[in-house]
Parts: sequence; structure tokens; C-alpha cells
Amino acid sequence: MRKIAMMGMLLAVAMLCVGVWTGAQDKPEVVEVTGILVKVSAVGADSTGWEMHLPNEVNIDGKVTKAVEVQGDPHKFQKLENLRITVKGIVMHPSADRIVIKVQKIKE
Repeated sequence: MRKIAMMGMLLAVAMLCVGVWTGAQDKPEVVEVTGILVKVSAVGADSTGWEMHLPNEVNIDGKVTKAVEVQGDPHKFQKLENLRITVKGIVMHPSADRIVIKVQKIKE
């Protein structure tokens, strides 16, 4: 009986270690991009309302793009509208064809 209990505990510890190791691998990608901040609207579609138009194509998570949506403080974005800015943030993928950067730092 003791051996069965010990084997069960070892199996539980092993499963816990695998779960922690797998969770640590899913770190979100942090990027820094520079571009022009513009307000956008999409009828009948999901949108953060703000987008950065990049001067050159960039590769973010295996996707080549010239524009990314940004998510953050809309009041700060409104002050920086149509200006060249640099943002640093976490890459999110709300759907297969959208790239959204959740802004952590923003500078003009």
C-alpha cells in the first residue's frame, strides 16, 4: 500500500513539474516598433480604434505586416494622433488575421 501511495505522489509531482515547465514557455513576445499613430474605425468588425502605420514591413510572430493595432490609453493616443511614435508592448493575437500590441511604453 505504501509503494502505491509513493508512486501516486511521484506521479503527481512529475505532472506538476511538467505543467509549470509548459506554462513558462508561453511567454508573450515583447516588441518595439516605430510608426505613425492613426485613428481607425471598422464597421461590423472588432478593432481597438488605433493603428500604427509602419514605414517598412516588419515580421511579428511570423507575420509580415506594415500596420499593427495598438491597445492602451485612448486619451494618450488622442494627444499623439498622426505623430511618429515608438511603442513597446506585448504582442496579442485576438484572431488569426489581427496583430495587436498592448502598449506598455510609448514615446514621441
